[in-house]
Amino acid sequence: RSSIVGQVINLMHIFTAAAVIGVGQFESPTSAVGDGAELLASASPPLSALTLTPSTPSITHFVNDSFIIFCKTVQKDIDTKWRDPRGRTRENTKGRVHIEKKTGLLALVFEHISLDDKGNWTCEMDPAAAAREPAKSFELLVNQKISFDKTELVQSVREGRDAMVNCLAKGQPAPEVSWQHNGEYINTVNSTKHRRLSDGLFIRNVSQADAGEYTCRAIRITPTFSDSDQITILLRIQHKPQWFYNETLPLQYAYVGGAVNLSCDAMGEPPPSFTWLHNSKGIVGFNHRIFMADYGATLQLDIRNASQFGDYKCKVANPLGMLERIFKLRTGVKPIGPTRIQLKRLYPDALELDLRTPRMTNVTDEMQIFGYRVAYMSESDFKYSAGNWSHAKQRDFSFHRGHRFIVPHLQSNTTYLMRVASRNLAGLSDWSTVRKFATATATSWKATSWQLLMISFIGLALMWH
Repeated sequence: RSSIVGQVINLMHIFTAAAVIGVGQFESPTSAVGDGAELLASASPPLSALTLTPSTPSITHFVNDSFIIFCKTVQKDIDTKWRDPRGRTRENTKGRVHIEKKTGLLALVFEHISLDDKGNWTCEMDPAAAAREPAKSFELLVNQKISFDKTELVQSVREGRDAMVNCLAKGQPAPEVSWQHNGEYINTVNSTKHRRLSDGLFIRNVSQADAGEYTCRAIRITPTFSDSDQITILLRIQHKPQWFYNETLPLQYAYVGGAVNLSCDAMGEPPPSFTWLHNSKGIVGFNHRIFMADYGATLQLDIRNASQFGDYKCKVANPLGMLERIFKLRTGVKPIGPTRIQLKRLYPDALELDLRTPRMTNVTDEMQIFGYRVAYMSESDFKYSAGNWSHAKQRDFSFHRGHRFIVPHLQSNTTYLMRVASRNLAGLSDWSTVRKFATATATSWKATSWQLLMISFIGLALMWH
């Protein structure tokens, strides 16, 4: 710091010397001497006893900025001192705000400006020195950057109650605050739902529609500067558990030797707990796994014997309420596997399969096959995974969507290994033997397509002729 002050002072001395030399260069011993020159000299005001550098009457800074101002006397042997806005003399040569003395100069140094420093600072000469202007002052204006003091980024309120989304935007001068909900501007003027307060946003009678992200935006526009800042707050609406829509049927089927997944999905805030029971008792043994998520639990059963059939209850609860759902697991029929697996059409990025399975006899219509599952992986991926089919991709087909079985998003000119299983309400059949099919090359596909198009044009021309 001392080196910086010294450099600034040396520059000031250089500029002063240059000014004196410049005046001497423009003096002439033979011209501008006489009554007119004397009149101009007598009309010029005397030099001020004190000067401040920088010399502006007001200076603006932000909190934690650093700043130095110099007080210079014409006569170097005259003592000066600085007074703060409270009238106290600053004599300390160390600290956050201190003075540094040089011959003819008294520097006022702010290492870190604070809000308490704002106001008029005055440099005064020794009263014993007779001077036309014995004091010089400047006003220090201190601005504080926008901050959001102790604002929690995740806030919660119970459904049906009034809520306050807390956001305390601080700054000097104080900023103007506006609000957005999920990116949409909230009009708080003459609103019966929302009201803007000094410490946040008031929301009347909150519902789940009020959940989401609230953006608290603070903005300032002054004659000297403008700035803005914002913070996003996640508002969670506490409510009792509610079921998600899902395709899981209360009545499900499985067969001994197969597997079944029972999915129980419900939302709530706080996130609910999930408990599974079998015939009103806790589930024991090693033939099941439970996969938990924030808003769901899936019970996976490996059916080893008939005792695993029955009623399974899913209980969902949080401090605000509880739900129950019963899944009836009944004995089904294992589907038979596909009897035909052939390549029907190939594309550069897809393969269309011809899949057939005979109708099952001695079973109800609901146990008939309704689709297929195709597992596939490229020949290189198969070798890389050492033949582990758990790394394969899968695609499910249902008859109600049509009887075209196209496996898309493949790589051109690539050999794929595929196996297929039939699907019914009780689960999957055994996997078929592995088949190999290769996709077309892009160039050959373009050529074939052009040939087909030309044949079509020729056929149309012959018909027209």
